[in-house]
Amino acid sequence: MRLIYRLFLEGDGNSGPLGVKAITCYLNERRFFTRDGGRWGLAQIHAILTRTTYIGEHRFNRRSHKNREKKPESEVSIMAVPPLIDREIFDTVQARLKSRNPMVTPSRITSGPTLLTGICFCSKCGGAMTLRTGRGSAGGTYRYYTCSTKARQGKTGCAGRTIPMDKLDDLVAGHLEDRLLQPKRLETVLTSLLDRREERTERRREHLAELNRRITETDQRLNRLYDAIEAGLADLNDSVLKERMVGLKAIRDQAATDAERAQATLDTTGSQAITPDMIEGFANVAREKLRLEGGGYRRDHLRALAQRIEVSDTEVRIMGSKSELLRTLVAASSVKSAVSGVHSSVLKWRSRQDSNLQSAV
Repeated sequence: MRLIYRLFLEGDGNSGPLGVKAITCYLNERRFFTRDGGRWGLAQIHAILTRTTYIGEHRFNRRSHKNREKKPESEVSIMAVPPLIDREIFDTVQARLKSRNPMVTPSRITSGPTLLTGICFCSKCGGAMTLRTGRGSAGGTYRYYTCSTKARQGKTGCAGRTIPMDKLDDLVAGHLEDRLLQPKRLETVLTSLLDRREERTERRREHLAELNRRITETDQRLNRLYDAIEAGLADLNDSVLKERMVGLKAIRDQAATDAERAQATLDTTGSQAITPDMIEGFANVAREKLRLEGGGYRRDHLRALAQRIEVSDTEVRIMGSKSELLRTLVAASSVKSAVSGVHSSVLKWRSRQDSNLQSAV
């Protein structure tokens, strides 16, 4: 189950994040069978990626026994169970599934070969920069990104600019390669994120230790009551004593349940050391992938580094998520992911009007 989540968010280290169909093929081709020994299907993979049981909320009584129709949300029962996936990584998966829904985002954006389609926007109006084609005097075909608002409404809608596709693709990929994908820069970018993750893990350890102390103290108090009963100092039929014992048992059982859940969360989000060799290896592989021609792997790797690109007359702003960067680094290093629960924050790398941008005007 964790492998399915890792493949969806990070890929297998040789590609970018995999979709539901690609994950199904991946598991079946490598003979990962279902619990019953069968082959995986699309519906099973999608159900695993959306089931709240894995974040500690098992939902039942969802359908009527008579006609199997879904019941109102108010009638659905939720039972707490030990979580296997951190809530934040689960929420990230839901957001990505929603963005890939063809009713929300056209399939050409998520699966098309164009490098920046779906993540490139005009900084003036916020409209998408979409692909346009044209023919030159010599009969050649030109491909370029242009503000969709300007394309639909003209300059009265937006005075946004138009840039040759190859120029902008190379500018963005080259800037990421030269500025971000350097070991020292990556280490600086990720340091604060890793420190916060370690602090959060330490707080969880302290909470778990406190729960274990509560369990021990409650057991000791119960044992003292048992000793008093055995010594004849307390009457087992005393209603106050019975109430006290029931209360202590409830405290102990609740603490034990919370401790089990906290331990499961620690096991899922435990600290994974990021070494200089891992960073250097990731930087080298990512730079190589960004040099590939066409879409495919080049697009997947670029989108792991940058999730939004804004174009204006004087600059191209590239924005990405530190958590996505860290997940990609771990996956590319063939290390089991232990980075769930990392809060996203935005990095900004600006490319001022340089020779590449000037030639693209």
